[in-house]
Amino acid sequence: MSTGANEVNSNESLADVAAANREAEASGEAGRQVTKAFGEFAEERRDYYAGTFSKIQRSTLSPFHINIAATLGSFVWAALRGNWFLFWVGFAFDMMAAANLGLVYRFDQARQAAIEDDKGYLVERFTDWTSNHLIAAIVLFIVGRLVIGWLADRSYYKQYSAWRIDPSKNNGFKLQRLVLAGVIVTLIAPLTLYRSTQDAPGARDCLKLVRAMQDGKEVATKDRFDCATLSEVPTLMWFDRPPQYSYPRNDDGTRSIVVKESTSKRQVNLNVWLSEIIDQRIDYAKAFYGYIFDSITAVLRSLLNAIESVFVATPWPVTAGVFLLIAYHFAGPKVAVFTLSSMVYLGLFGFWQTAMSTVSIVIASTIICVVVGMPLGVWVGKSRLGSAIVTPILDVMQTIPSFVYLLPAVAFFSIGKPPGILATVIFAMPPMVRLTALGIKHVPESTKEAALAFGASPRQLLMRVELPLATPSIMAGVNQVVMMSLSMAVVAALIGAGGLGFVVVDALGQSEIGRGLIAGIAIALIAMAIDRIVQRANKLEEER
Repeated sequence: MSTGANEVNSNESLADVAAANREAEASGEAGRQVTKAFGEFAEERRDYYAGTFSKIQRSTLSPFHINIAATLGSFVWAALRGNWFLFWVGFAFDMMAAANLGLVYRFDQARQAAIEDDKGYLVERFTDWTSNHLIAAIVLFIVGRLVIGWLADRSYYKQYSAWRIDPSKNNGFKLQRLVLAGVIVTLIAPLTLYRSTQDAPGARDCLKLVRAMQDGKEVATKDRFDCATLSEVPTLMWFDRPPQYSYPRNDDGTRSIVVKESTSKRQVNLNVWLSEIIDQRIDYAKAFYGYIFDSITAVLRSLLNAIESVFVATPWPVTAGVFLLIAYHFAGPKVAVFTLSSMVYLGLFGFWQTAMSTVSIVIASTIICVVVGMPLGVWVGKSRLGSAIVTPILDVMQTIPSFVYLLPAVAFFSIGKPPGILATVIFAMPPMVRLTALGIKHVPESTKEAALAFGASPRQLLMRVELPLATPSIMAGVNQVVMMSLSMAVVAALIGAGGLGFVVVDALGQSEIGRGLIAGIAIALIAMAIDRIVQRANKLEEER
């Protein structure tokens, strides 16, 4: 019995040993295949990259590991290996270091000139700048090389992983890649380094140079080169100055057009030419279509006067009580308490009348934004054509700086509250249109199909299905309009809109920081109170 058991155990042991041997052979074969893949990818220094990549796979690579070849070669090493991410990182560090060396040369020359001119204060300044840029160059060079050395193998392993998935990815060590790297360096480095050693000529100096060339005078090649490369983009198109137009009024009340040709022999660039053309077209529109702008101004002034008669002319206890009732009814006691605190602040600091004037402008702007923006939003939400037309316009309205809105407002409507309202409307309308369109687009198709199946007309579908379901988004748009209108209060005050914005602008002009901050806090409190009321009312409506 014992002999048979020993034979069985012996057979089992032999089987285990054979299985272990086969597993070891398979594991060794897999390891050799992986090592072979590492070598095929790297081509040069196969053993080094096989060992390094194996450590990265096993997460045993030292956090202080640095590739010496990459540290020394920087972007050249990266180009040879086809790792263009590291190429740009290394090239950027080396270019910054070289540019700082160029500044060292430039300020050292300026220091020598200051010594010759006996300007001690400039000598000290240029000496400090020379030392600072020299230190910066050394630090950037060393840090850049260390960064490249540390990133090299880690980034190269990611490149290897991408190559395993897609063999068309860069791999190996190719001298041909230096051609592309050389082209990049040639396009960027010489002019950049030259710029760091030279003082860039001013736009006025270059304009004088152009005038001299137009007059047939000799201009040094270096000056031409500096103006063409180191200053503004050179002017390639020149135009004859456009004729001047005037529009005098005749005895019968009509206007005539008087053209006066320009006597200037010098040409102007595109900026000056187009600016004068725009100014002339605006003058023409004001002269012959001024009644349209006057009518718009009258409508805006009537709307604003009606609103101000409610908020400004009404005794303050009545207005404050109505505000509190609205806040309590639509938003609850907490918001009512906050609204009361905000009104107490306005009263204590003597801002009640100016605050009501600001609120009147905001309400007038909000009414116009809702009346115009909601139909536009519906059109954008339901029509591809509407979206294609309106969306680019909204993009422009939201990206142009707010001060730019004041230019057409003043050009066509002079100064005062009506142009301030128009500038505010242009600034605040895009959220109303976008959020209305968003709400319309997010109405479920199944809901619309059910309404149509029950015989709803397109008008009934819009009024009874789409707009009610889009109400939360529309109310968010109204809230954004109010907030942006209040944020425009200070800018609109620059063209005579008045209100709390005028207090801030006047305090800025008088350097009265305290008064300006207090008025700014008043604007913020009004915005926060209105925001809480609208948001809470919208939330309660959704809960119902």
